[in-house]
Amino acid sequence: MIVFSKIKIWLSNKSYLILFLLISVWFMGFASYTSPLFYFDYSPDNNCFFTVGKALVHGILPYKDVFEQKGPYVYLMHGIAYLLSSRSLLGMFPFEVLSLFLSMYIVYKIARMYTFQLASCAIAILIPFFQLFHPYYNYGDTVESLLFPAILGLIYTLLKGDRNHFVISRWLWSLQGFLVGLTFFMKYTLLGGWIIFYLAMFAYYLKHKSWKEVSKMIRWSLLGFLVAIVPWLIFFLATHSLSAFFHVYFYENMHIYMLSDNSVFAKFIESLTIYSSFLRQDPLIFVCGFIGYIYLLFSKSAFKTTWGKMLFVMMMVVNAAFIVYGYHPGQVYQYYELAFFPYLVIPSVFAFVNAIKKFDVKINDQNESIVLLSCALLSFFLVLGVNDNILSSKIFPNNGSVTLNQTNKPQQPAQVEFGNIMRAQSNGRPTMLNYGSIDMGFYTTSGALPSTYYFQNYNIEHDKAPQILNGQLDVIKKHKVQWIVLNTPAGKQINKWDGYSGAKGKITSGNLNPGTKKMSKTLFKHYRIVTNHTQNFESANVTYWLLKRKD
Repeated sequence: MIVFSKIKIWLSNKSYLILFLLISVWFMGFASYTSPLFYFDYSPDNNCFFTVGKALVHGILPYKDVFEQKGPYVYLMHGIAYLLSSRSLLGMFPFEVLSLFLSMYIVYKIARMYTFQLASCAIAILIPFFQLFHPYYNYGDTVESLLFPAILGLIYTLLKGDRNHFVISRWLWSLQGFLVGLTFFMKYTLLGGWIIFYLAMFAYYLKHKSWKEVSKMIRWSLLGFLVAIVPWLIFFLATHSLSAFFHVYFYENMHIYMLSDNSVFAKFIESLTIYSSFLRQDPLIFVCGFIGYIYLLFSKSAFKTTWGKMLFVMMMVVNAAFIVYGYHPGQVYQYYELAFFPYLVIPSVFAFVNAIKKFDVKINDQNESIVLLSCALLSFFLVLGVNDNILSSKIFPNNGSVTLNQTNKPQQPAQVEFGNIMRAQSNGRPTMLNYGSIDMGFYTTSGALPSTYYFQNYNIEHDKAPQILNGQLDVIKKHKVQWIVLNTPAGKQINKWDGYSGAKGKITSGNLNPGTKKMSKTLFKHYRIVTNHTQNFESANVTYWLLKRKD
C-alpha cells in the first residue's frame, strides 16, 4: 500500500509530463508529415535518411557502400523507424513527438527556476510554435528539429550555472558531453553554441582558479562524449569503413557542399549577415529575437550575472555563424535556420515569467484545468498560424501534393502508386534507381534497397562531382536495375527536358533533376514507360515517371 501511495503521489506531481506528451502527439499530428494524418512524407532529405537507415539494417554500410553525408545517428534513428514501419516514415513520428516533448520539458525546467510549477507548465505549453515555425520546420524530421531540445538543454545548463556561481553538477557535464558527441555524429555544424560554452567556461574557471571545476568539467564531459562516439568508432573499425566515414562526413562536406570560396573572416561576416536578415524578415521573429535579446541584456530578472548574459550572446552568435558558415546570403536552405529558434525561446520565457509576477497571476487547484486547457488551445492556434502543413493531409483529400487531377475519386501520391506497382510486378524485392534528383520516396514505398553507390543525386553542381550522374548513367546503360524513377516539370516529356540553363547541372526547386533529354536515348533503349503522375512539390508542378526494364 505504501508503494502504491508513493506512485500515486509521484504521478500527481509529474502529471504535467502526461500533459506535455499528449500535446506533443496532438501538435505533431497536425504539423509533421511523418504523422498518420498525412499521405506520405515527401521530403527528399527525410526519405534519403530512411533509405540509408534501411540499408544499414540490411548490412549496407553508409559512406562505404552508399554515398550520403549526414552523421550516423541520423541513419540509426531512421533504421529503427524502418523496423517500426517498413514502407513509410511513420516510424519517425515517435522521434518527432519525443523531440517536442523534451523541448517542452526543458522549457518547463527553465521556467521552474524563476516561477511556480503551474505557471511553468503554462509557459511550456505556449512554446511549441517556435519549434514548428514554417517554413523553417517544413516537413519535419530534420536534424535541426530532432536536436532542438539538445540546444535548449545547453541553454538550461548555462542558466543553471548562472544561478549557482557557475558550479555545474557532474550529471549536467556528462549530459552536455553526450549531447556534444550526439550532435557531432549527427550534424557538426550545430556545435557552435557548445564550442563557445566550453571555451568560455574553461577560461572562467582558470581565471577564478577553480581547479576542481576544471577537472570536473573535463572528466565528466569527456565521459559523456566517449559514450556517444566510441560505439560508432568500434562499428566503423569492425566493418572496415572508418576511412570512408571520415572522407565523406568530413572531407566531402567541407569541400563539396560549401558554396562560398571567401576567406574565413568573410564567411563569418556572411553568416552574421544571414542571421541579421533572419531576425528582421518576420515581425514575430523580430519581436522575440532582436527586441527580446535587448530585453534580456538589460533585464535583471533573467541572468543574475553579467558573465552569464555575455556568454548567452556569444553562444547565440557562434551558434548562428556555424549553422550557415560557408553559405552566401539567399542560398541557405531555410530548415537550417530552425536551429536559430532555441535562442528565440528564452526571451519569451522570461517575458512570460515577468508578466506572471507583475500581474500577480494565480494558478491554483480551482482554476488549474481551465488555465492549462486555455493555454493548450491558444498554443494550438499559434501553431496553426505559423504552420499550415495540415492542408496537405488526409483531412483535405486529393490536395495538390497528392494529385493535380480534378476528381472526387480518392487518389494516392505518386510515391504510393509507383511503390504498389513495383512491388506487384517484381519477383522478390524490387531493384530501382532514383535518377537525377534527391531521393523522392520511391525507395521507401517500393521496399527497394540502394544497389549502387550514388543511389540518388545531390545538391552539388555537376562539374564538382561528375561521378554522381555518370555513375547513375552507367547503371542505366548496363540496365542493372528493373525500375527507373525520374521527374520532369509538368508538361515536359523525358526526351524534351533539358534542365534549367542557369543551374549548372544542379538540382533545382521542386527537386527537379538537371535534365533528361541527353540521356533519354540510352534510357529508352533499355526501359519503357509504365506510368506517370503529376503533383505539386515545393510550389512546382512535377511529373514523376516510372520506367520498367525491357526483358
